Amino acid sequence: MSYMYAVARLRANENRFLDASFFSRLIDSATLEDALKALGETVYAQWAAGSSEASLDRIIDSELIATCEELARFVPDKELIGIYRMTYDFNNVKVILKSLFKARENGERRYDLLSKLGAVDAESLIMLIEGEEYGFLPYGLGDVIRRCLAVWDQSKNPQQVELILDAHMFDVMRATAEELDAKLKTSNIARWVRHRIDAENLRNAVRLQRMNYDAASALPFFHKGGTIGPDGVAKLMGEPFETWGKSLSHTDVGAALELGQDKTDVQAALSDISKALDDYLIRVLDKAKYSASAPENVILYLLRKEEEARNLRIALVCVAKGLNREFARRLLSRGR
Repeated sequence: MSYMYAVARLRANENRFLDASFFSRLIDSATLEDALKALGETVYAQWAAGSSEASLDRIIDSELIATCEELARFVPDKELIGIYRMTYDFNNVKVILKSLFKARENGERRYDLLSKLGAVDAESLIMLIEGEEYGFLPYGLGDVIRRCLAVWDQSKNPQQVELILDAHMFDVMRATAEELDAKLKTSNIARWVRHRIDAENLRNAVRLQRMNYDAASALPFFHKGGTIGPDGVAKLMGEPFETWGKSLSHTDVGAALELGQDKTDVQAALSDISKALDDYLIRVLDKAKYSASAPENVILYLLRKEEEARNLRIALVCVAKGLNREFARRLLSRGR
């Protein structure tokens, strides 16, 4: 099926993206009320009316959900949107399992961290998992959930449970992408997923480096299926952040980590690497924007919308909390 109509709709919708000048104006707002007033002049107006600091996440998530629902009305292959939303589904499964574990230890269930951005209704996931109706779970999660429960019973270690779920998510994501590539006669969707795994591994490496893990102890945290093997990521442990780009110069992501300055401020280094990886995952699909019919434009559009949401969250929290405005500007992604 042709994607010319879908891509044309996406191109028209790009005019609604918030640009760099808007974010600059937003960060310079004197108060949160002023920032929300500025937001009321954008596509976020329908969610921003009558809002306060407590509802900032709701504003941003509501627009992302509406975007996914709008795209689902005209994108021929809904799996393209599903690949984007899959991460939120698996995060919801993590929240439900953690809540279940707490209940088993006589704690209180907490579902306030569930996201509506997943493709699968969160309430349905709760009922299926807590009702032990594992055979009806999506993404082949039945056996995986049983394994997670067994691991928890043995170790009481939530980290191990998360690693099992993440590994399965990337397996499902890769399989979905490969099926789409075969159907749409492209190779770029599976390629993007491989780079998505690289980015997740490198984010984990940043966190583990901060906690002084060595290569051997960090290795179990890195997932297979990326363009860089787990061993290749583990070798970064113990190296200064500013050398990571050089160490990975033989890979595509290496250039993205060439931050070009000495990083004596660890927090700044972590922020810059995280932003570089976010930017990189968009650039992996950048060539699609020159095509009037490339299906990859669907994922590219959603990534740009998520980038906008991330920038908006940074700007609004900065104003609401009275944080350093210049540091907030550094955290903003560059936009396209």
